[in-house]
Amino acid sequence: MFAANIFALEQEWEWGHSVYLLGVLSFVVLYFLVYAFLLLTNFITPKKEVSVPYLFVIQLYWVLSFVGLVLCLYKIIVVGMSGQYDSVLLALRIANTWEHQPSYGAQHFALFSLALALYYAQRKRAFPCIIAASIYLVSAFSMAERTSMLFLFVAIGYTAINEGWVKLKGLLVSFALLVALFIIVAIGTGKTGGDNSYDFLLKYFSYAVTAFSVWTEGREYLGCADLVFGKLIDIISLGLYSCAPLDLGLTDRDFNVLTYAASPYLAGGTPAVIVSMAFLGGVFALLRVLAMKRKGYYLALLSCYMYALIMMFYAWQFSLTTYLYLALIFIPLFAGRFIGRN
Repeated sequence: MFAANIFALEQEWEWGHSVYLLGVLSFVVLYFLVYAFLLLTNFITPKKEVSVPYLFVIQLYWVLSFVGLVLCLYKIIVVGMSGQYDSVLLALRIANTWEHQPSYGAQHFALFSLALALYYAQRKRAFPCIIAASIYLVSAFSMAERTSMLFLFVAIGYTAINEGWVKLKGLLVSFALLVALFIIVAIGTGKTGGDNSYDFLLKYFSYAVTAFSVWTEGREYLGCADLVFGKLIDIISLGLYSCAPLDLGLTDRDFNVLTYAASPYLAGGTPAVIVSMAFLGGVFALLRVLAMKRKGYYLALLSCYMYALIMMFYAWQFSLTTYLYLALIFIPLFAGRFIGRN
């Protein structure tokens, strides 16, 4: 992302680029320090038994997944094909992003299909994995969101790579499919910059560093922990460390997505960027070692957080409540000692 910003987009090196790199460096340093410590000290022991959920748990998750599928299809038909707009995807995007129309829990139900896809990916069962993933993909289309599609591909791809299930050819095909889906959604929602050219992909993944420099330099540090930790800190602190939505002066014609450094920077300046990224580096190292030695629940959780890691360099993603939902949804499928059998 940084290289594309500097070399491909030919952006000038500004203060924001330095802050961005400081955060990346602190993440990398703490990751390897914690990772080396955990491996050398054998602090985490391998799990000998493989957790197997009860059959009714898997059946229940399939039922909930299909409930989400029906709700998503209903939204696509009623809202997307209403005829108010030239594009089905544009109608869905407007309904989801601007009008905030309810989906009756469709996206929450879809999380059960994502959990099933990761469950079958760990067991290298292609057909049920693809079916479950396709249900989640319909949910992403019902919102016309490219990020949800990326979430799916990254999570399953990471699990498949970790388990040695997918080779380079499979990854290239999956990446090509993802780019194709991105283009379809971008054209359907008018997100190509107005001229239907495809250079928007480069800007989409790299211009956020420059936008960060332009829109946050000189801004007062707000001390808003909810910018970094989201709803969780908002609930725990009863709103004490939360802030109202920020108005950075962006207009419809401006690039309105800032890099990951924006949220911690506005919360506490450059030191907050370094500290928060160092903390995340340690957390990822812990999750990685747990995923290596115990797989199951930890591999599924890490696979989902890999999306956050990728998107983090584009926009801060750790404040989403989706990860909290998934952490709970994964328990019946992967943590056999709690509700399943060994």
